[in-house]
Amino acid sequence: MRKIDIHNHVLPGLDDGASDEEESMRMLKSAAKQGVISVIATPHYSAEYRNKKEEIYQACKKLEKRAREEINPKFSIYPGEEILYTQDILEKLEKQEVLTMVDSSYILVEFMPWTPYSEIYRAVRNLTTKGYVPIVAHIERYPALREKGRVDELIETGARMQMNYRPVGGKWYAETTRWCRKMLKENKIHFLSTDMHNMKARKPDTKEAEAWMEKHLDRIYMRAVCYKNAQKIIEKSE
Repeated sequence: MRKIDIHNHVLPGLDDGASDEEESMRMLKSAAKQGVISVIATPHYSAEYRNKKEEIYQACKKLEKRAREEINPKFSIYPGEEILYTQDILEKLEKQEVLTMVDSSYILVEFMPWTPYSEIYRAVRNLTTKGYVPIVAHIERYPALREKGRVDELIETGARMQMNYRPVGGKWYAETTRWCRKMLKENKIHFLSTDMHNMKARKPDTKEAEAWMEKHLDRIYMRAVCYKNAQKIIEKSE
């Protein structure tokens, strides 16, 4: 199945992801073999990593050029960031100091794993009130979202949910895998992504998740979370 990956750390040297261009290409080639045709590159934005917009744009163009030479002439790499939410993020968005997804109204936002639900909800409200569409990154990491009704409330407030492929393809007896699959069966997820960082512990790996989804999910919904919803973000920016 074709896929567009909206959460990854494939740009070399910008965060804790790919260390150099060679590793970036190994990651992209592996992802391409699993159906990924384009990526929105999302280096971290946090106290530790603060890349300038121009650096991200240039890194995307440079890596895209090589990907089109070695993978597919139509392979695209779009700019974005994975932004750790802080109280001053709205100000930074207004000043265009941080990147939205492909210069759209969508913003990939993450929280510390132990963040209370009240803070996550307040962050979503703050962003949606200003016209942004927050995509909550790797929602499987937040214990606060496991309580019944909380994911629904965030969606109703205007957020979108992103989940990583890896836990979906995990062991059926793992609590996180069971919860992830439940969320997918209930159509609560909008984007599935690799969150790839390297070719060791955090490499692109979609096969096991895709095998489970093919058995348990509607084909149209599966295509939406792997490809179609991401395509809509790109189309809105063009």
